[in-house]
Amino acid sequence: MMKRFFVVSFFIFGILLFSFMFMSETQKLNFQTKSNYQIEEEIMESYLALQETNSTLMEKIFELEEMVQYKDKLSEEELFLLEAQNKLNQEISSYKIYESKDPRIFVDLNDSLVTETLNQIITPGMGNAEKARAIFNYTRDEIKKDDKLIRNGRIDYWNYPKNIIQSKKGEYEDKIILLVSMLRASGFSENEVEVVGAKINLLNSTSSDIWVELKLNGNVYLLLPREKNNFDSYNKNDIYKLYSVQELFRFNDKKLMRS
Repeated sequence: MMKRFFVVSFFIFGILLFSFMFMSETQKLNFQTKSNYQIEEEIMESYLALQETNSTLMEKIFELEEMVQYKDKLSEEELFLLEAQNKLNQEISSYKIYESKDPRIFVDLNDSLVTETLNQIITPGMGNAEKARAIFNYTRDEIKKDDKLIRNGRIDYWNYPKNIIQSKKGEYEDKIILLVSMLRASGFSENEVEVVGAKINLLNSTSSDIWVELKLNGNVYLLLPREKNNFDSYNKNDIYKLYSVQELFRFNDKKLMRS
């Protein structure tokens, strides 16, 4: 009887112990589950916060890119303005040089090299139109572009005919000086040949140019010794009717008039 009592008691004690252990483990599991839920919530909150941070960061990146693009645009505009300023400064410098020197001194009819060159390109039997064509073609074709601004240790807006012929180089203005010098030296009078500088008002813009005005056989031609132009390409009456031309100056070796 006592033995059965001990067996039953041991069995009941085992059940109680097992129940206690089971409840303890269940509590631990519940606590762990609750902790896991809390961790998941914290992770989710952190994830949402990270998403918000990333969204803010992307907005900042877009703003920064826009600022960089705006800065690049400002840099391009600044470069454009600097180029325009440099161009304007060059024009101002050219006008200052022109105003400080009498351009008539550059029109040299008596230089031996001018005479020698004329003898090579014209013949005694040529008429005035043939002479004008030959001289124009020489200045247009034989004188190559020269971008040098400093000549003979100084800055000149014009160059002398002998220097142009010797170097076979010159700017467009140098061709004009050589052209008027050779035309005058070939026999055209001071009333027939003049250098003219002018502003030309187009439809939506204004430009400046310079040419040699030649009176020939009842016509007045504007000689512009540029590629593909001929001496009779531009008739003054046609050009002055087509465009609004404001003359700024006229000169040759004898005359000088400024507007």
